[in-house]
Amino acid sequence: MPPNSWMAKICSSKASRIFGFYWPGPRAPGLQSPHRLPTREGRTISQSSITDVLLFPLSGYANRFQAMASSSVLAEALGARLRICWEPQDVLPVQASEVFSATFCDDRIISAEQAQDEFGATRAGTPHYLHRDQGRGHITLAGHDRGEQAFMPDLQRMLLETEPIRALVIAAGGQFLLPGTTQPGNDAQADFRSRRRSFYAQMPFRDETEAAVSRALAERGEFIGLHLRYSDRAHQAPLDRSIRAALRASADASGITSVFIASDTAAARDRWADESTRLGLDPWFVTHDSLARSNAEGSRAALVDWRVLAHAQRLVYFAESSFAVEAAVAGPGFDDSIALGTSRVRRARVRGAELARAAATYPRRHGWIN
Repeated sequence: MPPNSWMAKICSSKASRIFGFYWPGPRAPGLQSPHRLPTREGRTISQSSITDVLLFPLSGYANRFQAMASSSVLAEALGARLRICWEPQDVLPVQASEVFSATFCDDRIISAEQAQDEFGATRAGTPHYLHRDQGRGHITLAGHDRGEQAFMPDLQRMLLETEPIRALVIAAGGQFLLPGTTQPGNDAQADFRSRRRSFYAQMPFRDETEAAVSRALAERGEFIGLHLRYSDRAHQAPLDRSIRAALRASADASGITSVFIASDTAAARDRWADESTRLGLDPWFVTHDSLARSNAEGSRAALVDWRVLAHAQRLVYFAESSFAVEAAVAGPGFDDSIALGTSRVRRARVRGAELARAAATYPRRHGWIN
């Protein structure tokens, strides 16, 4: 089958990151050592010489959490220690100490200076795609535009080679799963979700955040979680009628009327509190001073909402929101939750509005009008 066939296209990096499959197609760009090194017959990745997995998590909270959980599963399969070098970025300008408990930071987090001293590695210096650095005794992985999942079969082959490798260095934001690291006979994705859930259960946030979560949950019984994401995902949002139908279906199936609402804007949260009331439900939410991810208070608000969502018996959420997906994975009701797909009508409407704004501002942006 030619590399540009329909199968290769649907198994692109976007699809592989979401669904966890991989179509070989052409060899991944940037992959070093095209000639295979010797492998031992019957060798497994648990017999690899790797002692450390170093992760540079990237992007926002959910992408970082996915990469951390994925790296933890991989490190466990290798019998290696997981070290995490958490560095702020524009999209998430917070230090690890502002997110996690002191115990978690002591056990898992290392500074950029430690990563440089112990591994000779930096986030910016981790090359795109999959490489073997024989000088340092490292394998490096940064999926970049292809995503990490596309490189898992080649990484598995590298790990089975007899060439000694000391560390696996990863720069990633998102989930990835190495073939063969789930329990034999189990559904691979279900097992992977279970392992991520276990990791999240052992990922305590700083005391102030956990205290805010405890206050929010105090004297609350069972509840449905509703997560709304409109600010940067408006073109991928479902129609309002789909959200209403999902809330009704969840309430009817569970007998639960209490609904916790989390959103990236206060306006959307308040609107859906009114909508939920009209549906005969009992909405509630946590009031935050800020929802902006660009400051520490807004970042903490996101963590509180995420942790509360993870206590819901089931969720209704936008399928394109990794923040909501991982909240569902972290909680008890993933299988009963409803992931709402993108409305083509809304997507066309939002894209049309964006094009209209671009057309209206084009003359001024290009100096035709002062």
